[in-house]
Amino acid sequence: MQYAFDIGGSNIEFGVFDADGVVVLHRKASTPREDRDAFVETLSAFVREADVQFGKSPDIGISLAGGIDPKTGAVISANIPAIKDWPIAEALSDILGRSVLVENDADCFALAEASTGAAKEARTVFAIILGTGVGGGIVFDGQFVGGKSGIRGEWGHGNDVTGTLIRHGLSPVVCGCGRVGCLDVWGGARGLERIYAQIHGAKLASNDITAAWQAGDTSAAPVIDIYCDLVARELALMVNVLDPDCVPVGGGLASEAALIAEIDQRVRKQVLGRYDAPLVVPGAYARDGGLRGAALLHQMPGRPKSD
Repeated sequence: MQYAFDIGGSNIEFGVFDADGVVVLHRKASTPREDRDAFVETLSAFVREADVQFGKSPDIGISLAGGIDPKTGAVISANIPAIKDWPIAEALSDILGRSVLVENDADCFALAEASTGAAKEARTVFAIILGTGVGGGIVFDGQFVGGKSGIRGEWGHGNDVTGTLIRHGLSPVVCGCGRVGCLDVWGGARGLERIYAQIHGAKLASNDITAAWQAGDTSAAPVIDIYCDLVARELALMVNVLDPDCVPVGGGLASEAALIAEIDQRVRKQVLGRYDAPLVVPGAYARDGGLRGAALLHQMPGRPKSD
């Protein structure tokens, strides 16, 4: 049995996987964002329950909405204050009495898709998250790339889409990272809603916007056009740089097949390389890729394994 956690700013999910990758136990709880003791107890309680039911798993993988400093093992850029700057893998290994590995949630999603998902047998996988915001993970030959800073695949930051916004008559918004012009503000579900609000002066949920678009609503069409323009332009740049075999999509918007297909068509028209088959596709594990990827961390070459 393999234990795995997917830890986000709102919820903690715990899963136990059998040898065939089937989830045999699943638990979920709200994330104690401000209290480290409560955070640790939430994880420990799930592990204790699983130990009683299945016997002690020798190791645990964790998918985390944040980065890990490769030099110190400390949590960076996490939206969970209780664990900021905390060497989470080392500390939890001591507390739980077994090997714990921690990686970014988008990287874990990419690993799951590259292993048995939409990008199975692909060498280069750039998996993207279109959720509340924008994220990404990169896997090459079954391994993560990079490692200098602990931050990678973050194609929603460091760019500047201000020119595209102005061309479409939209006003730039300050990103959570403190910069102006980041795609992260516009490329997720909240961004789609923000475009609608700026154009029409009214609020509408992202799923209602996409439903209206597919129904032929003329008020939704320009919103989708702008959204896809923003996302496809930045994603085409990443494709030109990485030349991926597959770009699986996770997050809430991954369920919008028509929207993903529209983005895919635009990306393949804009890139320099030739991609005859769909490149940007809904992930097979769009809903639980982080958890599934966490369960695979100890299987990666060079990773520690317990007896």
